[in-house]
Amino acid sequence: MNLRKTAILLSLLLLFGVVLIGELISRPVVLTNEDPRVVISYGQDLTTAQRQEVEAFFKDWQGDKEAQIITVSNDEEHRYLDGVVDKSLIGSKAISSAYCELLAKGQGIEVKTKNIEAITPFMYANALATAGIEDARVVAASPVKVSGTAALTGMIKAFEQAKGEPLQEKAKQTAHKEVARISELGEKVGKGNAETIIYEVKREVVAKDITDPQEIRAVILRVSADLHLDLAEEDVDRLVQLMLDVQSLNLNVNQLSNQLKNLHRDISEVRSTGRMIWNLVQEWLVKIRSGLDRLGNMF
Repeated sequence: MNLRKTAILLSLLLLFGVVLIGELISRPVVLTNEDPRVVISYGQDLTTAQRQEVEAFFKDWQGDKEAQIITVSNDEEHRYLDGVVDKSLIGSKAISSAYCELLAKGQGIEVKTKNIEAITPFMYANALATAGIEDARVVAASPVKVSGTAALTGMIKAFEQAKGEPLQEKAKQTAHKEVARISELGEKVGKGNAETIIYEVKREVVAKDITDPQEIRAVILRVSADLHLDLAEEDVDRLVQLMLDVQSLNLNVNQLSNQLKNLHRDISEVRSTGRMIWNLVQEWLVKIRSGLDRLGNMF
């Protein structure tokens, strides 16, 4: 009798298991917040060969994860950059592409680049945080060397698609302006100095809620002086306006820092390095002057 009951029970459990498995197989798969969501934005004007090259580069990050494919056009790039940067930096074709993967909350922003000349990963991450992007792995790539100014459009579009909701239009405009200004400044003072100035000034302006243009100007001049840089008046004016735009977004300084933790620049280290280089230059000049004096005494 016990054996019969046991057999019936096992049969019922087996039947229940078959029904449950069938239900799970037929049920659609629903992604949770922990599942990777990947969107790749290709430049609309890529040739077939160029697209294949970029696809191969993105594959290192995509792996076996499924990706939604979208395109970004040159018209979209011009929408945000016309009147902000020289049109030669935007060009007439959209070839820069972007890979975007949503990460778990608290992971921050990660950025990788290929064939991007004017914009560093930290510059992109800083601008993406301004746009309101959080917890994402973003890869910007081009089959040929480009300035990278227009690549931000595809990055933002890919993130919005992956997230399923749009970012604030004002935030996107400000992010594009930030990349434009940092690109211009980088040509004059070097990319490292440019990204340091934008980062430290933005962090202080946001943290202290500085809204007065003259106070912002004072911060810019102090930060640039710490790096032994004398910025042109027009560059200072543009940075003041950029920071006023940033302030209108009501950003949180802790949120900015958390998003940039993967690419964080220790400003105190940057300053000390700058001073060290400056001291070495001064010592070098003193030695040259001394050598010239000795040479002069010989004659």
